[in-house]
Amino acid sequence: MLSRTIFLSHFFLKTDMDNPTEINSVFWNEEKKSWDHKMIKVEEYHGFVECQQCRRPLSHNIKTDGEFKVVYVECGCSRR
Repeated sequence: MLSRTIFLSHFFLKTDMDNPTEINSVFWNEEKKSWDHKMIKVEEYHGFVECQQCRRPLSHNIKTDGEFKVVYVECGCSRR
């Protein structure tokens, strides 16, 4: 599992490792023609998929606004 400090500082606000309340997601903004970020409230957390290169979370499986969604985040590779 990832170290607690790295995980919290890059991906979550107001969270613990097992039950995040918000995730800083990344999405393509068609108007700006660039990547943008948005905080997503988490109702239920169902794990993550890790990047095969840096081994940090790449997407999270969550329930938000009554729907199950896959939310993408910047993995560690994007910070190099």
